[in-house]
Parts: sequence; structure tokens; C-alpha cells
Amino acid sequence: MHVSKAFGLCVVAGFALAGCAGTGPTPEQEAAQAAVQETVDQILSAPLESEEYGQTQRCLSTYHYNSVEILDDQHVLFKGTGDRAWLNQLRSRCLGLRPNSTPVFRLRDSQVCDLDTFQGVDSMFGVLSRATATCSLGTFTPVTREQADAIRAAFKDARKR
Repeated sequence: MHVSKAFGLCVVAGFALAGCAGTGPTPEQEAAQAAVQETVDQILSAPLESEEYGQTQRCLSTYHYNSVEILDDQHVLFKGTGDRAWLNQLRSRCLGLRPNSTPVFRLRDSQVCDLDTFQGVDSMFGVLSRATATCSLGTFTPVTREQADAIRAAFKDARKR
């Protein structure tokens, strides 16, 4: 799901953490997640042409991206203008985070940084129905649009299995 930065930066006033029900992943789901992670690692191992473009960043200005896509419970794609995109692998799996969740960031200024937190919020018919556990960002790895498309396709293929 693509989310506009303006909506993702909104603070949802007064919502309480919803309980996160469910069990851990099945062995098949764990195998699929491992396969996707291997694909992501292979894609990221391909060097980018510009040295500056290929540098992992600790922070990303909110002015550099215009949408956020949750790929799974540990990967978030920040998409900028043109061919710019950044993959963020969360510090750990985030309980309840799904591709259709809307990220709500807790920002102190005009950038998101490694260790900043957010929650994924699901709504049904415009009403808050569930919030995920608090998720912690990792570093931002620049990727080309082609790499972002390949990473997105790997996650879609894994969900089909």
C-alpha cells in the first residue's frame, strides 16, 4: 500500500494500543521470509553507479520521500521523486505489521532516523480497527527504482506461496 507522507506523519490523537493477537509464523512462512531476505540481500549487493547514491544513511529528510510502502513485518520502502528510493530493514520484526498497514511516525523534526519508531495502523471504513506493536527503523539503504521494483516483486511472490 502506498501512503502519502502527509497522512503518515499525522498523529492519531487518543488511540490506544490495540491488542496484537496471533501466533508466530509457520515453518512455511519462515522459509518464504528467508527466501525473500536472500533475494533482497542479492539485490542490495549490486553496487550502484554513484558512490554518494549508494551510501547507507542514518537519517532521511521528510522532504526527500513522498510515499512509504510497507513490504512485510520487517521491510519498509521509502519512495522519493524520480528514481530515488530507500529500503529500511527494521531493527526487528514488528508484530502485526502488514503491507496494508498505514505507518504513523513519531517525528521530532523533519527527518526520520535509525531507531525512530512508528506504528502500523489498520482502519476499516475509515475507523481505526487495529494498531501494531511499536516498530523501530533501521538505516536507509538507497536503491534504484528497478531494485525497488525487484524487491517489491519478491515480497509479492512470497505472499502468493
